[in-house]
Amino acid sequence: MYGVLHKALTAWLTSLPDGQQLLHMVLAEVNFDGSADDFFRHYSSSQTAAFLAAIAKVTGRTEDECKYEAGKNFLVGLLESGYGDALRTLGDDFYTMLGNLDSLHESFLPSFPKMRAPSVRPVRNDDGSLSIHYYSSNAGLSNFMMGALEACGAQLFDLDLTMHHRVKKDDGNSHDVFHVFLDESEYGHQRETDKEAEQECTVDLPTEVTNELFPWHVAFDRDMKIASVGKHLAARFKKQQLGASASHVFKLVRPLGMSFSFDSLKTTQGAPILLSVDAKHVRKLDQQQPQQPHQHVHDASSANTSHAGSQRPTLGPDQLADRGSAVGGCPFSSMSSASTSAASSKRTSVDMMMRAARLTNKVDNIKLHGQVTYHEGSDLLLFVGVPALHSLEEMEAQGINLTELPLHSHGREFLYGAMFQSASAKNTNEVDKRMAELDHSMLEVQQKKEQIDALLHSILPPVVASSLARGEIPPAEEYKHVTVLFCDIAGFTNISSEVPATEIMKMLHHLFVKFDDLADKHGCYKVETIGDAYMVAAGCPEECEDHAVRIARLAIDMVRTAETVKSPLDGEPIRIRVGLHSGPLMAGVVGRARPRYCLFGDTVNVASRMESNGLPGCIQATYRFTQALPTDHEFEIVPRGHIDIKGKGHMKTFLLLGSQEGEEVRPLLPTENTMADLAPYLLEHASKRQTVDDRMAEIATFATSRRSHRFVQRKASYLV
Repeated sequence: MYGVLHKALTAWLTSLPDGQQLLHMVLAEVNFDGSADDFFRHYSSSQTAAFLAAIAKVTGRTEDECKYEAGKNFLVGLLESGYGDALRTLGDDFYTMLGNLDSLHESFLPSFPKMRAPSVRPVRNDDGSLSIHYYSSNAGLSNFMMGALEACGAQLFDLDLTMHHRVKKDDGNSHDVFHVFLDESEYGHQRETDKEAEQECTVDLPTEVTNELFPWHVAFDRDMKIASVGKHLAARFKKQQLGASASHVFKLVRPLGMSFSFDSLKTTQGAPILLSVDAKHVRKLDQQQPQQPHQHVHDASSANTSHAGSQRPTLGPDQLADRGSAVGGCPFSSMSSASTSAASSKRTSVDMMMRAARLTNKVDNIKLHGQVTYHEGSDLLLFVGVPALHSLEEMEAQGINLTELPLHSHGREFLYGAMFQSASAKNTNEVDKRMAELDHSMLEVQQKKEQIDALLHSILPPVVASSLARGEIPPAEEYKHVTVLFCDIAGFTNISSEVPATEIMKMLHHLFVKFDDLADKHGCYKVETIGDAYMVAAGCPEECEDHAVRIARLAIDMVRTAETVKSPLDGEPIRIRVGLHSGPLMAGVVGRARPRYCLFGDTVNVASRMESNGLPGCIQATYRFTQALPTDHEFEIVPRGHIDIKGKGHMKTFLLLGSQEGEEVRPLLPTENTMADLAPYLLEHASKRQTVDDRMAEIATFATSRRSHRFVQRKASYLV
């Protein structure tokens, strides 16, 4: 079906609290190719079922409740699609609008060629209530129709209607019947007939004039025998059909569900009628002869359909036999016939709708659209109409010329309008299709752009990346307060010389991915990696006051995380050296091809020296770093002593052992395995009569005393 239900469901869903969020959930679940609520798009039954099920799931309603609520929002889709004026032309009251709905549905066929239009037939009951007979080949839409009719009554006629579902198709009936109570005023006011105005009609039309004005008419007597045929219609038959059973020659396409009987048709005066001529009675195009006067119509019968005071023609038995009228009873029984009502009730509305769709869509099947009027003087039902043509294809298939459509009937204008409407609908659908493809392409472009931006921002700061995207190279900037971290893997040279390069790359990737996550966690900026070296900064390119605290927390997590990665050389945990320093620096983009965001200054050099002269599994920092921390920081820091730094001479350094907050964990102290790293300082320590073991014991004792002091403070606070 077309997107009427989809549009209405979307309108209702978005009207709910958090409607947009619910709609995103639905669209994510159904994952349609293109829009899920395109009014002009034809959706498969499975797509509609999936869309409805997803909405029922997110709203917690049953599917029938969703259909009913969608029906109440039905007008939203129509009004947004430009069909508001068409609805308002259907009538000045609710009852009249219902009677003209089928005409509106038929007018939609050029724009919606796959539409299986429903049919609505209102019946006014003796008690003043209204029964609405609803026929549809689309199963399960009765609740939607009830909501839609209530919405039409409320928004177009200011009526507060409550529909009652008296007869349900799901219970095995042929169609649905809704019941509603209306006041007398709500049926509208029919214009009173001016008797004096009626008397001013004095023309008594002869047969020739009737043929000229109504060349496609057909008249039925009370036995539903054909009593008169217009000249253009008669010329299409293989033989004359006067006296033939109407049900053998014609099929009643609309109104749906109505028996093709005299009494039934008499009740449809003023309602649109669609008849289909049985193709077996129609000449083939190459057999149609130029029209002769005797083939136009039976003179007497034609005249009798045009004059109120004339008598019905009397046909003899031989004439009836010659014209095939001796065939048995009509399969479309009268409503008063009890013998055939039971059989006809077994026909479901699906059967009737599918049959109507076949007859309507068959291009070589002549379809006549018009109305029925009853002539009391001759006791005849006169159907006056014209071929219902929607395209040049139908004209050619049925062999109908434009000149055969009477000017007063506006059949030519209807044909032009249908063809233009069809062309416009095709163009609109094509444009919508292209727009949907464009939207899809734009979405893909946006997703690609986001991926590229994310990749670019992982290499360069967002501000710098945006400037480069505009073709600008931002100038270098000076940052007063920055903390820089360097780290590398202890013993990496031995590992890389003994282990295949693929395993080295795998290890580095595994380790650095963990470091990247930690850097994001602590709000630090990863500058670059060179080999096994990893460089991070805080306070640049985004300035912050707690840059030293961020780097300290990051460094502690990095050392402990590195121990979770195994060395491909011997399977032992990886140990890294970390160096920290705080101070001013310059930062900017270097190069145009493959530009890099680089940090310059003494702060970077000193941080690198802290790392290269550090101890495995330890974090070495400068005095400037300790001064950049707040006075009430949570970190445990102990002095390492003075070491000789290339280009700086002797510098006093410190070891960051861990944080006082959180769980009790092992401090990041030097181990016995660090003897080789301390070898350059053995001579200095020996000259001061202080062994390496003494110095390591001094550091450990200092750290232990700090922890014991903190424990006593915590215990005292608990006692207080």
